[in-house]
Amino acid sequence: MSPMLTGYILTYGYLAIFGLVLLQELGMPGLPNELVLFYFGFISHQFHLNFPVVISLVVLADITGSFVLYLLFYHGKLWLARIKPKWLRVPVHKINSLKQKMAAHDGRNIFMAKLTPFVRSYIPVVAGLMQVQPVLYGRIVFFTAIIWSGGWVTVGWLLQGKFY
Repeated sequence: MSPMLTGYILTYGYLAIFGLVLLQELGMPGLPNELVLFYFGFISHQFHLNFPVVISLVVLADITGSFVLYLLFYHGKLWLARIKPKWLRVPVHKINSLKQKMAAHDGRNIFMAKLTPFVRSYIPVVAGLMQVQPVLYGRIVFFTAIIWSGGWVTVGWLLQGKFY
């Protein structure tokens, strides 16, 4: 990572970590999510940041970003349907079929998709458009944030000793 990013994180501390993860969860293009999370674990060990605080902030930012996108598309579905171009035709039966597949097995499909690289970024949008129940989506996001974000930060923290 660049020294500029490290300096930014060291200057603004935990707020920078929270903000960067939140922006990534909201879909900001840039560095891969896994690489950034790994790096946060790496520098938290290297610069003696409080590891439980870093884990908590990363998980909270993951949950917040996922829920903001989900709620935006959950409540904006009608607005999006009004502005949809006429040439974009999606049959209603296909939408209903996709909705049933996503909600099948008490959300296990959503859970697995939320743990899949690249695909995980699109799940809040799809879940919001498909009107997945907020409580079900909340449970899924909570556990996947702990596993995904917390896991990558932990790996970076543990492997820091191997490099220095």
